[in-house]
Amino acid sequence: MIWKALACDYDGTLASEDRIGAEALAALREARAAGLRLILVTGRTFFELLRVCEPVDLFDAVVAENGGVLYFPTIGVLRDHAPPPPSRLLAELDAQGIPFQAGRVIVGTWRAEEKRVRETLRALGVRMEIAHNRAAVMLLPPGISKGEGVRQAVRALGLAHHDVLALGDAENDLDLFAACGWTACPVNAVPELKDHADFIFPGADGSGVARAITGPILGGLLPVARSSRHRLAIGWVAETAEPVEIPERGVNVLIQGDPLSGKSWLAGVLIERLLGRRYAVCVVDPEGDYQVLAPLPGVSWVETRSLQVWDRALERFDQDPAACVILDLSTLEQADKAALIAAGIGLLRERRRRAGPPHWVVLDEAHYWLGAAGIPDAVLGLEDKGFCLVTYCASRLRPSVLAAVDVFLLARTAAAAQLDCLREVLARAPTDAADLAAVLPGLPLGEFLLLRTEPAGARTRTFVAAPRMTSHVRHLRKYADGRLPEPRRFFFRAPDGRLAATAGSIGEFLQGVGVVGDEVLAFHAARGDFSRWLLEVFADRELGRHLAKLEGRWSRREITDLRGALERLLAAAVKRAGEARRAMRRSG
Repeated sequence: MIWKALACDYDGTLASEDRIGAEALAALREARAAGLRLILVTGRTFFELLRVCEPVDLFDAVVAENGGVLYFPTIGVLRDHAPPPPSRLLAELDAQGIPFQAGRVIVGTWRAEEKRVRETLRALGVRMEIAHNRAAVMLLPPGISKGEGVRQAVRALGLAHHDVLALGDAENDLDLFAACGWTACPVNAVPELKDHADFIFPGADGSGVARAITGPILGGLLPVARSSRHRLAIGWVAETAEPVEIPERGVNVLIQGDPLSGKSWLAGVLIERLLGRRYAVCVVDPEGDYQVLAPLPGVSWVETRSLQVWDRALERFDQDPAACVILDLSTLEQADKAALIAAGIGLLRERRRRAGPPHWVVLDEAHYWLGAAGIPDAVLGLEDKGFCLVTYCASRLRPSVLAAVDVFLLARTAAAAQLDCLREVLARAPTDAADLAAVLPGLPLGEFLLLRTEPAGARTRTFVAAPRMTSHVRHLRKYADGRLPEPRRFFFRAPDGRLAATAGSIGEFLQGVGVVGDEVLAFHAARGDFSRWLLEVFADRELGRHLAKLEGRWSRREITDLRGALERLLAAAVKRAGEARRAMRRSG
């Protein structure tokens, strides 16, 4: 269940004939027992609400008088958010025989009196707005609405609006709906409200709401991923300019692609779009690829070398439920990364279940952590949804992880093992996709294939990724001091196969160039090993291109000092990376 709170209208939603019935009361208590916070929202005056709503202490917050009054029963705090009604207005309404009820902030009367009320306001020069609630009208100070009152209550409770489900039935609940991430109403709600609802449930008044709470809401049966209001545009179809969208919540996403295919670019697109919709995102960054996002508003980049640092970094979500936290683990050895990610994912899951944010967890290089011996399913919690897994080797993900993926975003993939894996996984999806082996190897850079596993979204399409606000720079940290896993390190060898040195970063590669013998450098340059390693491991096309040119010039005997040329080129790359990192720290 993605919701952490219910924001419920009173009359016509929870209450029938002024009172919350036994069935609705039991449903509210069941929701509290399930860990949901409860917010009561009403246009009634505060003291009238206290008269008719005996279980007011059941709620964590009360938004009364159409947003003009906030009350927090557990701490006994009452706040007025506007001045009381002008006394001369009340006197004139009384003099004209207009029935009304004055609250701490608002004045209520009947819709039949609206014309006389408007004339009275004009005659007195009193500025009050009129809101409708079925047969009633309310006179409100400017700026007061259910929506604004709910926003303040949500902030005071430390919640994100994305995690609140609103329940209402009348016109003045439109503002309530606008303040909450998700919306629902009974089938007898006014048509205008039903047009803005994510879910419409059968029944009416308290009994209908009670059945909705104890059934589909608490049971997690509402089709969250199919809501038409909650779609995230990540690109467009090149031929038609039709936007390509995925659900904002309720799904797990897998981004798969070869090195240099654009998968990391697409991951950045997804993160930036989520931040634009004020979703909280945690990026687990084993290779230092996402530090480029640090200059964006609301983004925190944290060099993470221990579980304590990881835990402290997550406290940012307590202060800002729409934050993005990037946990950079690139300075750790591979075994240390694996251990820290396994422990940290447990912290993330506990936090998400307790508070909501982060709504999304982006896990890069997922094949290292979610293989057969990786983080257990019980710790990972893919059933909670909101995971984006990024990998170039989907075949190394265990079957239970692949089975939990709802949306596949596939970049160019040529390796037979990866194509076989994807075909096998997607065989369960009712999709009209052509054979993946015929499509994926030929995808150009920047184009992707979207596949959904559920019938409602099974249409397959090729699309171009949306633009990004930030550039993608691969493995920035590892240019200087990162540590690659052993299979991806560079091994300096003599022509006879003797090992001379190894390098796990560009910094170490530069050091190796300075100490190995001339015959070692000549052996690798003649084979094109230097440029090949840079492209395969770091996907740095610019540096790889320069290295390939240098290797060619050496082979053609156009240069004589191979070591000096390599050192100058690599030292310049390390310097540029260091300057970029320092600039990011200053801007972050």
